[in-house]
Amino acid sequence: MIIQPTSLAAQLWAGAAAGTTVTAAATQTWAVGQLLSARLLGQMDTGKILLDIGGMPVEADATGTSLPQQFQVRVMTQGPQPQLEVMLGNQTEQVAMQGLRERLPQQNGYSQLLSVLSALARRPVARVLPEPLRTALATLEASISKPEDVSTPDGMKQAIAKSGAFLEAQLAEPHHETPATDDFKAALLNLRRALTDIPQTRQAMIQAPSRPFTDTPPPLAQRALVAQPRAEELLAEEADADGLVSHLRTDVRAAVARVEIGQLESQPQAGLWMVEIPLTGVRGYDVLQLRIEEGKPGPGEPEGMWTVGFAIDPPTLGAVQGEVQLRGMRVSVRLWAQYAETVGRLENEFNTLRRVLEKSNLQLDHFACMHGLPVPTSAYSSVLLEARA
Repeated sequence: MIIQPTSLAAQLWAGAAAGTTVTAAATQTWAVGQLLSARLLGQMDTGKILLDIGGMPVEADATGTSLPQQFQVRVMTQGPQPQLEVMLGNQTEQVAMQGLRERLPQQNGYSQLLSVLSALARRPVARVLPEPLRTALATLEASISKPEDVSTPDGMKQAIAKSGAFLEAQLAEPHHETPATDDFKAALLNLRRALTDIPQTRQAMIQAPSRPFTDTPPPLAQRALVAQPRAEELLAEEADADGLVSHLRTDVRAAVARVEIGQLESQPQAGLWMVEIPLTGVRGYDVLQLRIEEGKPGPGEPEGMWTVGFAIDPPTLGAVQGEVQLRGMRVSVRLWAQYAETVGRLENEFNTLRRVLEKSNLQLDHFACMHGLPVPTSAYSSVLLEARA
């Protein structure tokens, strides 16, 4: 919506009514593109609305439009009658910030929950859990992707789709009436409901978890990815039914909060998605973190550059991070590995990677694999930032 303050005389009248003075020079201090705070003061007898914009009372014609009490405007043009664009997205940002504030203290990495799931698969205590809880745990296990699933383009697409990041969007589609049975967030919510139906014993309420706690940084857009190692498995004395249920209550709440932080941090309108995919590994589970960004095309360019950052920490390889850039049909790949032997293993796959890309008519411009993990100051490494400048 575009609003336009009326003539100088009307502005002077509005200023007088509000007990302030406005001059034509005041509007000239507004720079094109500048964001100003706006406040709804009231409605005039003429049907126009009286606004306080950047500390200056003005009137504007907003027939048939409902404005919030406070919002922002962007200066489109200058002059005695400048044009101002109403920015209602600020309310959405405030809702998102409130959601983040509520979930950040609750969140943790998936590794704690996945370690319990791994322990249940190998211990007889699972047989004494209530049947609805066993079913919910089986559903959660079935929602976890396998390494071979993400080794193909279609498989990776499916793994991203069922990561939980897009659950509500899928439910909003006409042909989706119930949550997908293999969606990770849907399975987490189902497990949380099953745990709610189990009475909490007094002993479980007063017994604090004794296993080592892994505090995993949240998946924030402005923060670099940090590979999630596996959590230590539960000790034998912690693996009784009450202990398992107690751990599950905490870990499921943390996992749901983490999924929702990733959803809040994703900005489809800006071409940014934060996704985490649990994967079945050798005697346990790993987590593949993704940051997918669609860049804006430059002058004379038909399309922008896609950038995918990823991080994973399987025991067989150690922590591995990477950045893949795609511009048109040209690809650049940078990898970092915690262990020197992993660097060698990844470099040995260089020719295989090139052949796979060539089959898709893609050209590999750059490939580098470095020992050690990057310590970036923002979402991407300084090397990548320099390459994109």
